[in-house]
Formats: sequence, C-alpha cells, structure tokens
Amino acid sequence: MGTLYSRILYKNRTLLWKDMKNYKLFGLITCLMVVFIPILFTTPAHSQDIPAFHQKFVSFPYPMDRRWKASLGLSITTLAEDITEEQHLRVPCGEFRLLRKMSHNSYLEGRANFQGFQNLVSVGPKWAFPINDRFSMSLGDDVAFWFGFITLEGFKSTGHGFQNYPNVSLGYRLNHGILVTLKQEALMNLSFKAKTGNTPVTADYRLFSGTAFTATLEQPFYGKKSLSLGFRFIYTDFFWQTWALFPTFDRNIFYPQLLIGFIF
Repeated sequence: MGTLYSRILYKNRTLLWKDMKNYKLFGLITCLMVVFIPILFTTPAHSQDIPAFHQKFVSFPYPMDRRWKASLGLSITTLAEDITEEQHLRVPCGEFRLLRKMSHNSYLEGRANFQGFQNLVSVGPKWAFPINDRFSMSLGDDVAFWFGFITLEGFKSTGHGFQNYPNVSLGYRLNHGILVTLKQEALMNLSFKAKTGNTPVTADYRLFSGTAFTATLEQPFYGKKSLSLGFRFIYTDFFWQTWALFPTFDRNIFYPQLLIGFIF
C-alpha cells in the first residue's frame, strides 16, 4: 500500500510541476498586474484628465504632437512545448520602438526586437484619427525582416525572412491619464530561408499564417516617463522566434506575450 501511495503521489507531483511550467508566464503577468494596478490609482494629480494629444504614448492610435517618440522595453513569450520539445528557449526579447511624425494624421513606426542570436526589424506607416474626445483609431501596415543564427546539438543554423503585418487599432482615453489600446493584426509570411550547416531547410508556410490581438495600457509613471504594459496573443503556424526549431506538423499554435516598455 505504501508503494502504491508513493507512486500516485509522485505522478501527481510530476503533473503539477508540468502545469506549473506551462503557466509560469501567467504567474508573472499576475504579479505585474498586482504592481501595475495600484499605480493606476496613484497617478499624480497634475496628470489627471490630460488630453491624449499631450501625453506620451507609442501604441495609442492618435495623431502625434511632436516629431519623435520612442520607448524601450521587453517582450516575454511563452513557447508551446509542441514546438520546443526539450529545447525550452525562454529568453526575453528586448524591444525598441521609434515613431516619426510625417503629417498631421500620419507617422512611421519602426520597431527592433533583439536577442542577439535572433532578431526582427519592422517599419510601417500609420494613419491615425480621433473619433471623438474619448475614442480614436488607426490603420497601418508593417513590413518586417527577421534573421538569426543559433547552434543546436552541434549544428549551426542560420535563417532569415520577411513578414507583413496589416493592422487596425482602437483606442480609448480613460481619466487619470490612462490610455487603453486594442490592436488586431494579420500575420503574413512573405519568405523563409534557413539552413543547418550547409544543408538548406525547406518550409512551406502559408502566406496568411495567422493573427494577433494586443491589449495595451499606457499612463504617466515617474517624472517625465510613461509606462506601457501590454498582452499580445498570437495564433499562427509560424512565429519568427521558433524559426530554428523546424516543426514537422502544419497547424496554428497559440503564443501568449507580455510587453513592458518605458516611454521617453
């Protein structure tokens, strides 16, 4: 009886540990929300009800009031075990965003995601316009180039490709200087080239590979800086950070992402 009880206990502990690994990111999200939510209600009095036109933001869909805007932060992605198998690649990715005003309603957005061994650079136009004093929206299209080099099991793999992200964003301005943005993207895989050693790797990804939905909060944080916290939910058959894992099946996978940035 004691041996049977020990086996059951060991099996339950193993399943529990596996579930804990699967939900590490969601635990981190919960902790950050515990820290972030009180900030929403401790915004300095002078920043309450600031018009969005005069606030610092990089995601909120609104015409820019100055020539340049920028942010620096991190994106943390949970990769599905169906893709990673025993290779658990959970390295945070740095993210730098730069906005350049072109006209009253249009601007260019550049983005760089970097890990060193795999990176992505994108640029695209945005057209933003207010709907009323609370709501605004934007239409955009980003072209991205990803590239990477990594050594797995003694073999050096290199790869690069192009993607396209048509997108639409809807923004809502709350009181206390809080900006809420909902963004929907179509994920288009334009090209994929990779090789392991000197052997080319072929891949037949769909042109319309998936979709992504992002919810973002932006608000004054400290001094002249603002804080951005976002949650991105990706559902696609190809995610650029998994280019070196070469999955053997053809189906969409869910990738949750946590986005943190400081706007300056």
